[in-house]
Amino acid sequence: MCCSSPSPLDTLETTFRLLADGPQPLALDGPAIGLRAGPITLLDLRAMVFHPATSVSVQRAVLVELVRRARRHRGAWVVGLVGVLLPGLSQAAAERTPDCSGGTADLDATMLAGLLEQLDTSWVPSEEVAERLLWTMVGSPADPASPTHARPRLLIGSGTAR
Repeated sequence: MCCSSPSPLDTLETTFRLLADGPQPLALDGPAIGLRAGPITLLDLRAMVFHPATSVSVQRAVLVELVRRARRHRGAWVVGLVGVLLPGLSQAAAERTPDCSGGTADLDATMLAGLLEQLDTSWVPSEEVAERLLWTMVGSPADPASPTHARPRLLIGSGTAR
């Protein structure tokens, strides 16, 4: 177990939970993203996005809408987008620093900066940013049966998704 200060991902998780589980939680309209009627909180959407039974089209619709809102409204919606992607970010950080010898704060901050850079690339359409995030999170969208689909996965380096 690592003994270090809280990582940026820990802080993000706390902030995300406050926004996604409060008296007026951040939510998306279900029918707008191909799901049931009514609002669906981002906490529930996160569980759905990473569930192996969720279709790629639903994952894509969720991410496109979150990217659009994060770009348009910034603030809470950026935290919401990154919070939904947090299981993949955490998985990537754990895979890159398995022994925790150097701590993870720098890697976590670099991954978050890369994601924010993608949001700020205004000439890239929101659909393309969402597609990159989808591809890096679950593997190739064309192959939903791929082994990476069963676990959260998101690798983001500064400037580009990988």
